Amino acid sequence: MYEYSHGGNAVFEDGKESVIDLSANINPLGMPEGVKSAIIREVANCEFYPDNFSVKLREKIAEFEKIKARWIFCGNGASDIIFRLPRAAGAKKVMITAPTFSDYERSARSFRSEVIRHTLSERDGFILGGDFIEAVHSERPGLVFVCNPNNPTGKLTEAGLIERLLGCCKQIGAIVAVDECFLEFAQQPSEYTSKVFLERYSNLVILKAFTKLFGLPGIRLGYAMCADKTLVDNLYYNGSDWPVSNLAGAAGMAALDDAESFIRLTVSYITEQRTAMESNLARLGYRVFQSEANYVFLQNPYPFELHKELDKMGIRIRSCGNYHGLDGSYYRIAVSQESNNAKLLCAIEHISEAYKNNQPARPIVC
Repeated sequence: MYEYSHGGNAVFEDGKESVIDLSANINPLGMPEGVKSAIIREVANCEFYPDNFSVKLREKIAEFEKIKARWIFCGNGASDIIFRLPRAAGAKKVMITAPTFSDYERSARSFRSEVIRHTLSERDGFILGGDFIEAVHSERPGLVFVCNPNNPTGKLTEAGLIERLLGCCKQIGAIVAVDECFLEFAQQPSEYTSKVFLERYSNLVILKAFTKLFGLPGIRLGYAMCADKTLVDNLYYNGSDWPVSNLAGAAGMAALDDAESFIRLTVSYITEQRTAMESNLARLGYRVFQSEANYVFLQNPYPFELHKELDKMGIRIRSCGNYHGLDGSYYRIAVSQESNNAKLLCAIEHISEAYKNNQPARPIVC
């Protein structure tokens, strides 16, 4: 039975329209200036089919990423590409970490692939290590997913380890898909990106999206980077035509017009707000795992269900109880506008103090 497991859907629930929704990790600065105008202008062209190959958009992305346009495939969000990949790779076995983004496993199972999970150690802070490469070499999958930084932990994987993984997978004939959808939120993304390996390793696919960084979840736009022409062709073949709408293409091109400045502003804001949130949550007794993304990852030491208590106060966060490798004591909280972050911390402090004083946590206005 299909069950929607992503965050960000409170707005569709009756009576929850005013909820502060921190369950989805969207840039709190919103979409860049000019994107909305570009979408409105493009409405006039919606009587025509989109360019199936997104030529102008790929050229724009190539300029931004400093790679060849022919290495780029554009899709209906990164998730669209994730679901194309097992088919494009013909992967009978897919290897993932636990915890990580659930769509990797669901895409594999939709292709009837065997899924092998490699559980990350809480003791090691959920950081990907060399034992993952050993496991890959032993299991010999056809496709390996790595999320960098990982969702929901926010932990980065060193470029050196990715290169070792690529070498291992090249030997066994496996494709490595590195999901960098959250990497631009990190302070030093150039030190961790796998783009430097694209030309040397044709078995590398890098996934990125406009969703989180540019505040465009409703537009649905993502892209893959890969130097293997056959695999790129297979991405087109293993999905419907016209993967990018006219509106999404126009939005993506407009978002990239002043992307570097927008990203600098975003990273500065996210880093400041996330650091403050992590510090205050630790002060309140929560176990915080330092994140490099636009969300906080923590463990609740108290017996109450934090997400349910916050929901009573009009705040929605993401319980990680449905992530493999985690339980219901773990949570992921998006970094939002400063006022929302302050309300969150006020509510959590109230809930925590009420528990310590053996009192019910009555809803308050923060």
